[in-house]
Amino acid sequence: MPSFCLIVGCSNDKKRRPDLSFCRVPKVITSQGEQTEILSNERRTRWLAAISRDDLTESKLENDRVCGIHFHSGKAASLWDKFNLDWVPSLHLGHSKLKSSDQQEKQQERAQRVRERRKREREREEQVQAVKEKKAREDESEAHGDRIRDISFAVQDEEDLAEVPEEEEEGNNMATQTEPSELTQSRSTQTEQCDYMFRTPKPWMPEKSTIFEQGFFEGDDGKVRFYTGLPSWEVLMKTFSFVSPHVNRRSRSLSKFQEFVLVLIKLRLAVPHQALAYRFDVSRTVVSRIIVTWLTVMDVRLSPLISWPSREQLQRTMPKCFIDSFGLKTSVIIDCFEIFIDRPSNLLARAQTFSNYKHHNTAKVLIGITPQGTISFVSEAWGGRTSDKFLTENCGFLKNLLPGDLVLADRGFTVHEQVWFHQAELNVPAFTRGKQQLDPVDVEKTRKIANVRIHVERVIGILRQKYTILQGTLSTDYLACEDKSKAPLIDKIIRVCAALVNLCPPIVSFD
Repeated sequence: MPSFCLIVGCSNDKKRRPDLSFCRVPKVITSQGEQTEILSNERRTRWLAAISRDDLTESKLENDRVCGIHFHSGKAASLWDKFNLDWVPSLHLGHSKLKSSDQQEKQQERAQRVRERRKREREREEQVQAVKEKKAREDESEAHGDRIRDISFAVQDEEDLAEVPEEEEEGNNMATQTEPSELTQSRSTQTEQCDYMFRTPKPWMPEKSTIFEQGFFEGDDGKVRFYTGLPSWEVLMKTFSFVSPHVNRRSRSLSKFQEFVLVLIKLRLAVPHQALAYRFDVSRTVVSRIIVTWLTVMDVRLSPLISWPSREQLQRTMPKCFIDSFGLKTSVIIDCFEIFIDRPSNLLARAQTFSNYKHHNTAKVLIGITPQGTISFVSEAWGGRTSDKFLTENCGFLKNLLPGDLVLADRGFTVHEQVWFHQAELNVPAFTRGKQQLDPVDVEKTRKIANVRIHVERVIGILRQKYTILQGTLSTDYLACEDKSKAPLIDKIIRVCAALVNLCPPIVSFD
């Protein structure tokens, strides 16, 4: 089906003019932050004002386009380039409603100023870099010149001593007594210069980075919490000493501790790879290798922290709010949470990961916590289309249940029969379908469940807040795995983050 141009009086279409670019009317983007939503909303409004047609429908906006003759460069500018002339179509619009000539001139002047400012910034950066390189070359040549000069002085002194006749030596005892001391001083100076040259870093030699070393965090728990999410310096060092012996360094310029902190910063603050590369003065490829290597080892070493406790441990640590409502039977509270991912290019994967609840492609994870708030179970990442019931039945959660256990869940977990097969009990809030109102017994039961089930949502909130990599939109590279026997990177990230949260104080008190 050919796409026609939406501009009044323009008869171009893709079939007759394949040489033109046809641009879709921009949509409002709601999944990339508040600023992006505001900017995309403003752009869509200005496009509709530029088109200025009363017969626009959603079908026309979806199927038709704006051809390239209405843009100065032949196509629309990027969303972030607001001051570009082609941010909104402005040529051959068939009307004069968009802007007056003065407004267009002002916008052109503003765009020109922006381009000039960016050019000046690039030139300034190049000048600063050139000055640094020149100074490094001058320092190097100066050190090399000092070394050559000292060596020549030493050689000259030796030649002068060799040419002195024997009869003159007896008449110049004082002179000959001072020459060895000068020669010794010259040789010592030569040695110091050589040592200095080997100690001084050269532009072609990698200089070891000192950023985020142990001294940066030692004695400052605030820095530890901000950059790593762990509660204290002692916990950070214990975790590092537990993991580091099993990891080989991936960078010559970074220590093992710096590589460990780099991975924690990635999980904690979701810093892009390129920003970490600039911060630690390494390449982006090295950052990727460090993250993959350390996450693989941390997954193996820290996963035992996510363990299903025995019934004696549960009863010994049962909080009072659970005892008042359900006695000592509660073993786990379960819920699901979803992580946004980029839209896959594969149509089947795109369908399997689209969540009707989030209206976005997501990965869904089942999480279970103990009554005290410790994460005791984390499933693998499934497609967002997967239902809570299907995920609970097939993720291996039911294998952990013992006869007499009590499971608390939300209404979506209709797995009563599967739980009963393990001689356990499932408590979910009462359904209102087909009822005008709930019975008093159901109201009281629902109130008790909601009063304690909120703790699993608190744990999910803490997990996302501490490690913001789970808040953003992950690339599909995190979902891919080279070998079927290996877990994708997203599973390792989720397990490592959950294990690190378990190292923090519990959220539910005993009282």
